[in-house]
Amino acid sequence: MKILLSGAFNPDFEALPDYLAAALARLGHEVHRFDHRRFLLPGRLRARIAPLDRFDRDRLNARFVATARRLRPDQIVVNQGMVLTRRSIATARELGARCINWFADYPAEFEAGLAAADAYDAFHLSSSYAARRHREAGHRRTGWLPFACDPVEHRPATPGEASSWSGSPARVVFVGSWYPERQILLRFLRGLPAGIWGPGWERAASDPHIAPMLRGPALRPADWRGLFGRADAVVNIHYGAFGPQETSGDLANTRVFEILGCGAHQIVDRQGDVLRLFAEGEHLSAFSSGEELRARVEQAMTDRDRARSIAERGRARVLAAHTYEQRARALLDGTALGFESYPAAFAGLRSGAAPPRLAAGGRA
Repeated sequence: MKILLSGAFNPDFEALPDYLAAALARLGHEVHRFDHRRFLLPGRLRARIAPLDRFDRDRLNARFVATARRLRPDQIVVNQGMVLTRRSIATARELGARCINWFADYPAEFEAGLAAADAYDAFHLSSSYAARRHREAGHRRTGWLPFACDPVEHRPATPGEASSWSGSPARVVFVGSWYPERQILLRFLRGLPAGIWGPGWERAASDPHIAPMLRGPALRPADWRGLFGRADAVVNIHYGAFGPQETSGDLANTRVFEILGCGAHQIVDRQGDVLRLFAEGEHLSAFSSGEELRARVEQAMTDRDRARSIAERGRARVLAAHTYEQRARALLDGTALGFESYPAAFAGLRSGAAPPRLAAGGRA
């Protein structure tokens, strides 16, 4: 099948479009990439001068339509892509392509996604809360499709695998961008052998509790693998942790699946979708406060056999039910719009049974 995949492709940062493109290719499809963030003009200039912003957006849409006309793909998969207009999607559909959107980055552009959803043959959302909001708005061709892992990239490190990180490893690892809620919660790990890597953490350099943990900037997957493999615990804190549901969307972020794929023991805040997909104490450990975060980390450092056993079961579960190849099949399936109704359907997932059939919300 010929597929046009429209996403934001960054050669310095692997993300969902890259993993999805690789998965589609492994399934035997002919994949063509379109970068819908390849603006001609700098963002600061477009933000200040509306006519220039319209010019650049119109240019991108014209390139998208021209690419669809030239390739005549069977299916077009858009990752978010709110720069693409309803008219552009309608033209692509008139050319014979089935158009699907995997709107993954909640809460970014959520209202724009609500307005655009019915332009597509199917509209998938990575947050169950966001999918429910769409159905309440009357969008029948929408469903919940969580993130996943790429078994090629998100896997345990092999002995001697090269890494650009040359510093000493940490027994407790956090890899992710700075958010204020993350800074507050990670303070509870003060005094422990913990390391923090990621963009934006220079803002916390003057925090006496955080500063000793700061190790470096953003890392590529090869570096995660080495760090995760040597750690007793890998901490994951969601954007908007413990805030209102509409802030975080209840979503299980990308790192949930990536950490499990790397075979590491994950300690994550109790986010709704995480606990719908994975069992606490079986596939990962969870916390609801800074004090509980520290307790779970200290438990992992003390009982390393238990932590290793949880990590092994977590990796088996994510490989069985949550890979990008499985997500790719669901996206291309004209009768599937996401996981079955939740939360009842996930009792089987938590107990280790086969994943539920991908179908909900109607037919494309």
